Amino acid sequence: MRISNQIKSALLAVALLGCSSLYADLVWTADKGWQVQGGVVGSVLGEAKNVKNALEAMNEGKKAQEDGSNRVALSYYNTVVREYPDSIFAPEAYYQMAIVYTNRGQFMDAYQSLEEVIKRYPDYPKFNMIIGEEYNVASIIQSGKTPYLWGWFPWFSNYNDAIKIYESVIKNAPYSDYAPIALMNISIIAEGEDKPEEAIDALDRLINNYPKSMFAPDAYMQMAKVYNNMVSGPEYDQTPTRNAISFYQDYLILFPQEAGVANAEEGLDKMRDTYARSRLVMGDFYYYYRNNNIAASIFYNETITLAPNSPAADEARVQLQKIKDGVLPPMTPYDWFWGRYEKPTIDQFDDQTQVSNLANEQFQIMSLEDFLQTPGASLGEKINADGSVQAYEGLAPIYGEPLDEYLFDDGFYQWTSDEIQSIQ
Repeated sequence: MRISNQIKSALLAVALLGCSSLYADLVWTADKGWQVQGGVVGSVLGEAKNVKNALEAMNEGKKAQEDGSNRVALSYYNTVVREYPDSIFAPEAYYQMAIVYTNRGQFMDAYQSLEEVIKRYPDYPKFNMIIGEEYNVASIIQSGKTPYLWGWFPWFSNYNDAIKIYESVIKNAPYSDYAPIALMNISIIAEGEDKPEEAIDALDRLINNYPKSMFAPDAYMQMAKVYNNMVSGPEYDQTPTRNAISFYQDYLILFPQEAGVANAEEGLDKMRDTYARSRLVMGDFYYYYRNNNIAASIFYNETITLAPNSPAADEARVQLQKIKDGVLPPMTPYDWFWGRYEKPTIDQFDDQTQVSNLANEQFQIMSLEDFLQTPGASLGEKINADGSVQAYEGLAPIYGEPLDEYLFDDGFYQWTSDEIQSIQ
């Protein structure tokens, strides 16, 4: 089907109109006020009366804003977004409201205004500025600046608000330059608020989703520090210690030219010493309090294996030398009253439960020939009424005898009436 020239012209006009409205922009100058740039035709802005009123409200709002009359400016901008939500001025009004709210310390109101632009006007040409302003609001909250209710009543800082806004930046513009630095800031806030799980989650997303970002090296280092701060000492769970060691090692391998290499090496040595010292603590327990040099030696050697150049390894070597020289540990109060723990022997490391069970069975060890020569040995024994034990004699062939007389034709065992009576 052929399209007429009139239809083609109409479609072209609609396309041009759509492109114009998509890329149109508002520019403010002090002498001329707000002006539309980008070739927008009048019909895009709505009726002439509405355009005139919206434009006047925008101009008056901007003048009040520049004069420092923020409340007056907000009233004009609210008129635009309420009365002319479909005009090109509405998203700009929301953006200017966000700037005013930020200056008044109403940070979450500023954030809500910016979110309205993203939700209602996805074609707004200043999208990157919106994302940048959201990031700016979050960073102001993160800096600890005092917020104000209604623009005049001071209130408490809430760092969770900064995390919320940073998460919106990541959601709204995941491929922007703001996303990785927003994740880094989330981790810093979460760590300061004693929320290591949230910090680890943010850093993990940064490392996995933005591995080539300029913040990736800092993410590895920050992750190691978070786990480092979770370490309570060699006497406690060593999972954070192992994780810190892993990220310090990854940092040194992946970013050997970074400025933080020296700090990473220092942190790695500290974590390795802590991890090895956890084994040293166990060795000292068995040496000083259980008189068990065998178990102590095992843990001391493991200490040396985990971190051979650490201070913990040096202490372990001293302890091993004491054991080798036969030096006894100092007497504890328990030892003075009750005596030292009995020194264990190698036999005590066997499975005593299994040994006891086998001993109670009282098995008789015999050769295969002796077993086959014993009548009824393969069928067991029975207990008589008087308590005596009697073997099932004659029920199994003696070694070397033919099996014909003991089997039916189908191969099953054949019982005689005398045998049945003897069992009963």
